[in-house]
Amino acid sequence: MGEREKGYVYALKGSPEALTDRAAALGEPLVHWTVDGARFLMGAGVPADWKEQGALFGPQGELRWWREGEQHRALLLTDHPIEGLRPVAGEWTVDLQEVDLQDLAEPRVKPNFERYPHGLTKGRLEIRVYYRDGTPVFISPRRLKE
Repeated sequence: MGEREKGYVYALKGSPEALTDRAAALGEPLVHWTVDGARFLMGAGVPADWKEQGALFGPQGELRWWREGEQHRALLLTDHPIEGLRPVAGEWTVDLQEVDLQDLAEPRVKPNFERYPHGLTKGRLEIRVYYRDGTPVFISPRRLKE
């Protein structure tokens, strides 16, 4: 673990279309996960169906959302400032790490998908750990790795 870098966290509210406009800040390629009461799904790009909650992430940030009535609330976690948005209060720093993904081919694993969006049944996930005033608060995915 090296020296932490500066991070940025923004609180957003709006329709899925309005939130999708913020996806440009995440970089490419984009990966998403969505969940409702019955299913957890992963896929490439922006999701076609913004379920009860989920996240969209790329190499430069993550947009995680949850439904509140007809609106969606969201957090935008980025590695760089976003013009026109006011960050959530606090001193935000990030630490880069990697974690192993569950092997989807293991017999005891029963996911709703057979492969991760990068086409493999296993791999690693690059993440950022976000700290607010020195306390870890978020684990934010960035990219799938082989």
